[in-house]
Amino acid sequence: MIAVLVGAASAQDYAFPSEADHQYFYPTAYVDHGGVTDWNCDSLTYAGHHGNDFGVGGFTGMDAGRTITAAAEGVVSATNDGEFDRCTTGSCAGGGGFGNYVYIEHPDGKTTIYGHMKQWSVLVSVGDPVSCGTPLGQVGSSGYSTGPHLHFEVRNPTYEDPFDGTCSGPPSYWNAQGAHGALPDPTCLAPAVCQPSDVLSCGDLLATDNDGAGSTNATWRYGCDDFVYTGPERTWTFRTALDQPVTIEVTGLTSDLDVHVLDDPACDGNGCVASSSNPNAGDESLTFQAAANTDYVVVVDGWQSATSAYSLRVDCQPDPGPEHTAEPVDTGDTGGTGTGGTGTGTGTGAGTGSGTGTGTGGTTTLDPRPSDDLDDGGVVGHLQDDTCACGSTTGAGRSWLAAGLIVLVRRRRR
Repeated sequence: MIAVLVGAASAQDYAFPSEADHQYFYPTAYVDHGGVTDWNCDSLTYAGHHGNDFGVGGFTGMDAGRTITAAAEGVVSATNDGEFDRCTTGSCAGGGGFGNYVYIEHPDGKTTIYGHMKQWSVLVSVGDPVSCGTPLGQVGSSGYSTGPHLHFEVRNPTYEDPFDGTCSGPPSYWNAQGAHGALPDPTCLAPAVCQPSDVLSCGDLLATDNDGAGSTNATWRYGCDDFVYTGPERTWTFRTALDQPVTIEVTGLTSDLDVHVLDDPACDGNGCVASSSNPNAGDESLTFQAAANTDYVVVVDGWQSATSAYSLRVDCQPDPGPEHTAEPVDTGDTGGTGTGGTGTGTGTGAGTGSGTGTGTGGTTTLDPRPSDDLDDGGVVGHLQDDTCACGSTTGAGRSWLAAGLIVLVRRRRR
């Protein structure tokens, strides 16, 4: 599932999109700010240009292989490959003018575009998370291109200039943009980590929000789902002294916030323990098995820059222990031993007879599914002959009309 990001949550620093081959690049055209004017009020641009172009020394440089990398962390939202890559006319078909390209959506809501890439060089697919410096492909001359170069464009949602200068509004989006005519620094900064503002304990009930005191806007993916969260987020640490199930509820939301529990404080897409990501403004609730004396991170983050007040509750359940969780064992009821009664009887016919009988009580076991012993007509089934206390008859004569006594003991299956 790919997020469609809206809004700018906070500025994000970019590294120049090639560290290993940084020395081979040079600017050929910046964003046009009108009147063929670039960010420094110079003329290194052309009319209507919405990106920044960086050359690599023509087809010789292209054929040597110049790697393009992600300028910042994010998720790949679009790619195109297979287009002709030696265009010199500025009007070759494919990719809507960008030829072979990669789009990356970033947690601050912006999108970066890497255009005119070499044919079959794209290394990523839609939905792939990338870090700053992840290889994307190689420089080419596909689409509307007159020679090999990287077209680097920022959209938010329309185009923006990542350079800060006299003719371009602040701030700069680069880690260090460098001088006019030079290149931005290619060094990637350390990724943001979770910044817990407080500690949660069992039984806590908080009235809070994700954009007030204690909130941050530093992390964006937690590994529990494929969503990219543009924040802001509120983060806590949690620990319990017992092994026990813990339920976290977030209620009273007015917009789409989700809750995550992690066992990794980096908040870099690893360490997901549990999450709840109901759509829209639905309440969120999750339960996880906490290990004693283990630190967890609880994050409530906004989908598509959503913010909301809410109530957060932490409910810890005592561990029932094995003596409470084991399935009940039915040992059954053992009947006693007894002696059957004696009796006499008379009948009409050719003669009279008497009979005696003795029997031993059987063992009866309770059936967890008593209905199994009833057929469709409600008649008791599964009668076991070995528990039948059937008496014998003796006497001077026998008659087919004599009454017989049959004692049946019903035995149920486990």
